[in-house]
Amino acid sequence: MSRTGDWFIREEEKRNADDGYDRYIEELEWAKAEEEFEALERARDKAEQHILEKWFHNANLELESVNHHNNWQMTWEDRDKFDFAYARSEDFFSAIWHTSTEILPGLEVQVVIDGKNNCYVTTGSPGYVEFGMQPPIGMSLPIKCWIHTHPFGSAYFSGVDIRTVSQWQPLMKEAFVLGGWEYQHYGWWQQDKPKQLAIYRNGQLERMQYWGQESESEEE
Repeated sequence: MSRTGDWFIREEEKRNADDGYDRYIEELEWAKAEEEFEALERARDKAEQHILEKWFHNANLELESVNHHNNWQMTWEDRDKFDFAYARSEDFFSAIWHTSTEILPGLEVQVVIDGKNNCYVTTGSPGYVEFGMQPPIGMSLPIKCWIHTHPFGSAYFSGVDIRTVSQWQPLMKEAFVLGGWEYQHYGWWQQDKPKQLAIYRNGQLERMQYWGQESESEEE
């Protein structure tokens, strides 16, 4: 028998021996991947709603308090005239960190408070969340506050973060990076100090991060 004939016999034996098990395993793997993807998407939706509800509830409480103490009559429609302290509060930071590390499986979360005090939430990967040249759709300028997490547990500005605040510095008032909330570990950037990040832990200044045109440095 020729070699070609031997090859056809072997292939036919393989086909006859195939009981569909390999295909069954492949279908199980696809189903598992699809289920995990859908679960993650549900977690992303839950994370976004958790932060938005926190913002809306507490910002309204703050507005009511200001109205009461100043005898004002501002409504939520007047929110663009007000600077909400809740945007930089421990409670809000804690909620964002909880979302990043508990509701989500250690994924970066970005929160933007725009010029009209609208809140936008974006979720990313363990080491990246999109902003840069693609800000949230519908956002009003200037940006009052940009907050994002480093769920791997370190508060500092990466090269991407530095490029972001450098590009947006004329239109961004302040930014925070959260590196862990058990020890209140975060970094604070301000528009009028555009080349430095003050990094805090437990309410105390831990170190400064500086950057320039070509190099980055830190000071204890």
